[in-house]
Amino acid sequence: MKTIKILHYIFITVGLIALLSMGAWGYKTYQFIDTAHSAQGTVINLIQSRSTSSSSTSNSYVYRPEVSFQTLTGDEIIFQSSTGSNPPAYKKGESVSILYEPENPQDAKINDTLSLWFSPIILGIIGLIFSAFGIGISIYLSKKEKLKNYLLRHGSPITAKIDSIAENTSIRVNGRYPFQVISQWQDPTNNTLHIFKSENIWFNPSPHINQDTVTVFVDQSNPKKYFVDLSFLPRISE
Repeated sequence: MKTIKILHYIFITVGLIALLSMGAWGYKTYQFIDTAHSAQGTVINLIQSRSTSSSSTSNSYVYRPEVSFQTLTGDEIIFQSSTGSNPPAYKKGESVSILYEPENPQDAKINDTLSLWFSPIILGIIGLIFSAFGIGISIYLSKKEKLKNYLLRHGSPITAKIDSIAENTSIRVNGRYPFQVISQWQDPTNNTLHIFKSENIWFNPSPHINQDTVTVFVDQSNPKKYFVDLSFLPRISE
């Protein structure tokens, strides 16, 4: 549970940082557009560079347009776009709209969505994904805690026989699998066998279990809702 909480905080923190960065970058871009001068430029070259997000295949390169334009004062400026694509978004000799700050024309940008808003969009996507995961984990933990408290107050306690202690191989954190106490109980009213799995335990509980049975709190209306009481196990020091 502690590991899941840590992941929850990591996802929320990264998501918030990305969203705040998106907001700051977006506002900076908005200010740039609001104060920039416009000009017409010409694509004079396509600069090939390796993409950092792909392997060495035919599509592992992107092409960034190199553009020439003149400022209002007549200075000729040549700059390379910060964004690229494959296939190229522009052709050599193509006329493009330019935005630039008079005091810093070398940092000019092509007046299109990709060049102006690429970074804020990417940060926004990352922020939304991480925040969604973080919120999802938060909802999961909240529901799990509410169910646990409900079962401890209103669930029917039964004595289940400990069957085994096994690693939960569906979860892996830092190369480690958590343990689960597996127990079983046969309902005498209908001769149905129920298997119960405990919450994940991030240490081997075997040396600390000196009993053959464990108490399980079960929802009478839905036996699939249960809580295995392992309060007798030691707690990991913080």
